[in-house]
Parts: sequence; C-alpha cells; structure tokens
Amino acid sequence: MDQSTAAPTARLTPYAFIARNATPLLILLIMLGVTAGGGLAAQHLVNDQERRMLDQRTTELSGFLTATVVGIRSPLVAVGQVAISQPNQSAVLTKVAGTALSPASTITVLRQANGQFQRIAGVSGSKAAPVDLATAQQQLALRAMTATDLVTSVVAGPSAHLLIAVKLDATPATVAIWQTPIQPTRPAPSSATSPYRDLDVAVYVSAVASPKSLLLISGRQPRASSHPIERAMSIGSDKWLLQTAPRQPLVGSFASESPLTITAAGVLLSILIVTLVSVLTRRRAYAFNLVQQRTSTLQQAQASAEEANLAKSEFLSRMSHELRTPLNAVLGFSQLLELDDLTADQKASVSQITKGGRHLLNLINEVLDISHIEAGKLSLSPEAVFVSELIGETVDLMRPLAQDRSLQLLAPVTGSCEKYIFTDRQRLKQILLNLISNAIKYNRQGGRVSIRCEEVTGGRLRIQITDTGPGIHANQLPLLFIPFERLGAERTTVEGSGIGLALSHRLAEALGGSLGVESTPGRGSTFWVEFPIVEGPVDRYERLHVPVEDVQPAPAVPTRAKVLYIEDNLSNLKLVERVLTQRPQVELVAAMQGQLGLELAREHQPVIVLLDLNLADLPGEEVLRRLQDDPSTANIPVAIVSADAMPRNAQRLLTAGAAAYLTKPIDVQEMLHVIDDALSAAQVARQPTE
Repeated sequence: MDQSTAAPTARLTPYAFIARNATPLLILLIMLGVTAGGGLAAQHLVNDQERRMLDQRTTELSGFLTATVVGIRSPLVAVGQVAISQPNQSAVLTKVAGTALSPASTITVLRQANGQFQRIAGVSGSKAAPVDLATAQQQLALRAMTATDLVTSVVAGPSAHLLIAVKLDATPATVAIWQTPIQPTRPAPSSATSPYRDLDVAVYVSAVASPKSLLLISGRQPRASSHPIERAMSIGSDKWLLQTAPRQPLVGSFASESPLTITAAGVLLSILIVTLVSVLTRRRAYAFNLVQQRTSTLQQAQASAEEANLAKSEFLSRMSHELRTPLNAVLGFSQLLELDDLTADQKASVSQITKGGRHLLNLINEVLDISHIEAGKLSLSPEAVFVSELIGETVDLMRPLAQDRSLQLLAPVTGSCEKYIFTDRQRLKQILLNLISNAIKYNRQGGRVSIRCEEVTGGRLRIQITDTGPGIHANQLPLLFIPFERLGAERTTVEGSGIGLALSHRLAEALGGSLGVESTPGRGSTFWVEFPIVEGPVDRYERLHVPVEDVQPAPAVPTRAKVLYIEDNLSNLKLVERVLTQRPQVELVAAMQGQLGLELAREHQPVIVLLDLNLADLPGEEVLRRLQDDPSTANIPVAIVSADAMPRNAQRLLTAGAAAYLTKPIDVQEMLHVIDDALSAAQVARQPTE
C-alpha cells in the first residue's frame, strides 16, 4: 500500500476527536464541575459556620459587657443615696460600694447648686491616683440629668478614664459618677475562660468607631480585611459599639482545611456518580418518556382545574363585593320606610324586603368567607377560649329563635364544658351559631336541641349539638358540606342557602379542628366540632407566675392611673386583672366591645389602651384609627394585644400608629414594661403643670 495515501486516513482532526469522544468529555466536564462545586460549597460552609460562631461569640461578649457595665448602676445608686444622708462617712460608702469600687476606681457624688455641680462626697480605691476630671464630670453630670438611665463617657489622653454616671432621685439634683483609669491601646489580657478568647476585640463608648471613644482592645484591633462583626450595645441611655474578628479559626484546624480533602473525595465520588448516571440514563430514557407523556396529560388537566377553581373564587369574591353596594341601598331605604306611617300591607311588604335583604347579606358574607378560605386570605386569631362562656353567649342569641319554634334549647348543665380550647373565638361562635340555627330550623315543632361537651382522645374537646329532627340518610351525608347543597330542603318552606355547613366545615379545618356529623333517620342528628384542649390564661399565669421580688417596680405616680383594656374574651380580662395586681397604683377599666371602649377612652383618659384586634362589633384596626382621629384620645398610646403573631401584621399596625404589639399568650414582663413606660410618660407629661 502506498503510505502517502494511507497517512491522511490515520490522522484525526480536533473536531473528529471531540465528536468521537463526546460522552467521555462530557462526563469529565460534569466531574470537574461537581468537584469544583463541592469544594466551593465546603469552603462556603466553613466560612458560614465561622461567621455563625463569630456572631454567637459576639452576642455572648456583648451580653457580658452589658451586664458588667450595667451592674455598676445598683452600687452606684446605693453610694449616692448614702452620700446624701451621710456625706462624710467614707467607710460606710466603701462598704456600700462593694465590688464596684476596684482598687483603681473612684466614686464621686455631685450636687447641683447655682447651675454648677459641686462634690459632696466621694470614695476611692486603694490604688486610685488623684486625677483632675472636673470638666468631664460636669459635662457627664449635665447629660445624666436629662437621661433616664446610665450615661457613659471616655476621657481620652495620656490619663484616659471611663466615666459612668447616674441621676439620683433627690432634690436638689444629684448625680453619682464612677470612674476608673483605662489604657485603650494596650491589649487587654485574656485567658482560657476569658470572653475575649480567640477574638480580636475593640469596644467604643459611642455608636461609631472613633479613637477618642475607644475603651479597650483585646488581641489587636479588628481590621477591615478580616470583615469584623459590629454589634451595637445598649448601655443605659447610651449606645456602645463592639467590633469582633476571629484571631484564629473558630471552627478548628480540621474544618478550615477540609475543603481540599472534600475536593479530593469529591473527584472520586463524582466519577462514580457520573458513570452510574450515564448508564442509568440510557436505560431509563424510554420509561421516562412514557411517564412524561402521561404526567403531561395529568398536569394539564390539574392546571385547568386549578385555574377554573381560582377563577371561581375570584368571581365569587368580586361579585360579592359588587353586590354589597346596591344591597346597602336596599336595606338602608327599606329600614327608613319602616319608620314612616305605612298601611298594614305596606309594612308587610317593606318587612319582606328588609328580611330578604338581610338574608342576601348573610349569604354574601358566607360566600366571601369561603372564597377567602380557598384563597388562603382568611384572617384568624386563635387563642385560649373558655368553652362554657362562649356556649352561654351563643345559646342566649339563639333562644328567641327556639322559642318561636316552641323548641327546648338545652345548654350544658355539667362541668364538661368548663375547659379552654385553642381556636378563634369569633369564628368558633360563627360555627356554633350555624350548627344551632340548623338544628332549630330543621327540627320538628316542639322538639329539643341539646348541647353538651365531651373530652375525646388526643387531648381534644368535642362540642355536640343534637336535635330531634327527621335525621339524614347515610347516602346523603357526603353531600352535607358541599356549598349550596340543601338535600331537597329548597322545596320546603325552611329558609336557607346551603352554604352555612360548608363554611363551618372549612372554618373548623382552617383553625386546626374538625367538624363531623352522626345521624339516624327518624330520630335526629348530632353535629360536632372539636378542638385541642389548652391551659387557661389565668392558670398558665399562676403556673408560670413571676415572684413579686423579681418584677421591676412601677414608676411612682402621684394619682391613681387608669389602663383601658378593650377585649371581648372574659378569660383574657381576668388574666390582665391578675397581672395588674403587681401594680396596685393602676386601675383597670374594661370594655368588651369596641364602641364602648371608644366611649370609655374619651371619658377616663387612660395612660394606655390595651386593644384586642378580634372584637365582635368593630375590628381592632378600626378602633385604633378612631382613637387616633379623635383629638381627645389621639395622644393616648395604644398597645395591640393579639393572638396573631405574624410579623407582617405586627409591623403594619406599628406603622399605623400602635405604640406596641403584644402577642398572646401574654408575656407578663413585657406587658408590665409597656405599662410602666406609659406610666413614666404620663408622669413626665404632668410635671410642667404640677
């Protein structure tokens, strides 16, 4: 063979090589990609864990520094109070100061006279050197007079000092100042148990990093290249800045070096995975194509059904809103006509218009509720609800309807309903009204409707409504909870829309409960709803009761202050009454309706209004708006107390003007803190006129 003609056929162009080895090259690229991704992910994980540990250590250090500095307040106040009565008793002052008076520190008590602060007492540690800080003390004392807590300052220079001052409750104005020498640029010593261990730390006695406000450095000052964490600390009335950076890897040497190890292992694992995937892909391709074809058909059908359901909900919601406008005019003018002098026939006609309009309004409201549930937009506020009380209110509302039908409406007579369940009070009341109303409407003349409670398995309470009506056949039970399905009752004289049971069933499920039915044709039916049993608010408070000595005392007020609580849940009212026994100088004014709360706010002018959002007559947001719009109540702070703990709702109401947002179950300390702030603000507001 002629070699000159054979040689060209043996050579492969780059394109031909790639085409022939496309699969191995693709596997190689995938392998390298997986390996690189694994190494980057490992490095990211190490960095993230390092950052988390640094953040945790910063939080611990912030708490340690805050507690250390704020801990000086109590002995400083004690020294100041003793100095006022015994200014020359240095031994007594030293004993009162205790550990707050270190060998190098000094405590000075200044009293204001003729616009200047004069020293009336002082005590120094054994190694305290006399330093002239009169100007700095005067400036800090002036700041302390307008502050509500500790104030701090750093005196820079060759003889740097940290000063902490607090205003004393005395006349004339008196300030106690604690000072100690510092060496900001000299690294603070650290040990194995030190909070500064493994960290480069810088602490500034100001909200920004400034050489003049530097308090201490541990290790070395954190550099920008190390991406330090900056944490603001509240020290009394001032803000301090804490900067931290790792001095060495916080996650350990193995974790910091693991990305390379993981990369090497990832190469081997990637080779295995890519090889298996390449083999299985060919074998599964055919089966996958078949499954994809079938699932595509199912997905199209599901998408069409979801689109139709969404369109239905949107249509119902929009139509219900549109129907309210003309219906408002119908009901408004029909009620005006009822006030006129009409003939008997005219009165009967107008009465029918009003009755039909109200029935249509109820139907619209129920349709709106169902569409909101389906769209996931229903607003719920679950909390501990006392069942016996709610059943009593519901029975009182339904008793006139039962009397019109000559029916016996029997409420629970035992203590079986004396329990708390976790649900939305107003929505549960709506469910019970629907069930009792149906039991009355579909009962026989002179029959009986009884209500009882039963504790079932799983720690749940079942509320049962039993009637003596005609009952429901088993084959009709599945149709009960379908909207607008009345099981033939539309051919009778019994009014109804067929939507109440469907709404009640969906409400119960949305609240984490369940609703069911048992029926015997000819003997009656039993509808039941059940929810989890929980601890009552007052019982929970008693169990978790904070000892009196651990509760911060309330600010002194010259007159008995009033707190208005607008809440329709009696159990929550009792709880707040019990909480306010910690504040004997506070009188609680209660209102169980929003409109009554508005009137009581104008009449009593409370120092603060505690407002529940889920009220029977007015939404809590509407009450808040009316309080702000009324000049006589616009300046009264309003704290929302709600079982709705969603952050977006809390932020929305705070933006709308609420002073605070407290969630149920109530945090006693947090509520007392909010009330104490209102008491302090009220006292400050009265001072110019007293």
